[in-house]
Amino acid sequence: MSRDIEHGGRGWEFSRCLWAPSHKKGSNASWPFWRKLLEVTKDDVVLHLRGKTHEAAFVGFSIADTDGYKTPNHPSSPAGWDYARSYYRVPLKEFSPFPLPPLLDDVFSKREDKLKDYLKENRAKPGHERELLFYVLQSGKLQCLQGAYISEVSNRLASIIFDTSFGSNDGETVSMIEESVHTKNQYVYLRSRIGQAAFSENLRRNYGNKCCFPGCPINERDFLVGAHIARWADEPNLRGKTSNGLCFCLIHDRAFEKGLFTLTAGKRIHVNKAKAKLSLWARRHLLSYEGKSIRKGMIAPSLTALKYHWQRINCYPRDYPE
Repeated sequence: MSRDIEHGGRGWEFSRCLWAPSHKKGSNASWPFWRKLLEVTKDDVVLHLRGKTHEAAFVGFSIADTDGYKTPNHPSSPAGWDYARSYYRVPLKEFSPFPLPPLLDDVFSKREDKLKDYLKENRAKPGHERELLFYVLQSGKLQCLQGAYISEVSNRLASIIFDTSFGSNDGETVSMIEESVHTKNQYVYLRSRIGQAAFSENLRRNYGNKCCFPGCPINERDFLVGAHIARWADEPNLRGKTSNGLCFCLIHDRAFEKGLFTLTAGKRIHVNKAKAKLSLWARRHLLSYEGKSIRKGMIAPSLTALKYHWQRINCYPRDYPE
């Protein structure tokens, strides 16, 4: 959330990055809404709320280009924040403006009851689970929270703001954007990015935050991804389903996507020999895992999804006897 047009000068402009001082003036203490920058991770979706008073609107969204970090480098035009010894920063990419930006006044007016309920539920949570929200209730009226530069927007809160559904199957009506096909496409793209993030997080939890490839020791969140088995274009009924995904580390995700291996109906590794023989890495690191079971999750991979994967990579494995 930023009110002014200026945003830090060259290289630090609005839509190019997020930034904030790492500490308050004359103090080593920081503001929680500034420290949130360090929790941003690569490929997070960033919504932009800009403008003052009745002109404030959700103008578009960007994608985080890297994780948030602390830097001694200064913005070229830090304005009143030039006192800081260091800054929090998140480079951004792919800024996508909304041709018809939803005005904040309209959002507060049309979604008042739902936003109040969300605020009440959030306040009732234990402190460590409470989200940092961009709005508050003052004298019975919804208002932006002064200084809430970086706040949290869950899928549910995004659904309330934009009056649509994020992170679920296709087919919902996007009621705020029927005036413009281009605008609708922006919302569909936004929904797909938010949905992918939720999908990946759900798969990490399903596999205990570990790569499900047998013997793989990777268990760090930054090196784990949620891999689709059947692509979204293949089978609409599988979109967003946990059973249509696997939690892989980056390298096993890439090998699965390229069709170097697949899974049998019994959820065992089957190496695609035709492709593996062309890859030195595959010959060294995949062939020995032929027939081994993947790490089990709470929800098993869908056989229907696997059949789509077999078809796409032209590899139809026979199963192994139990």
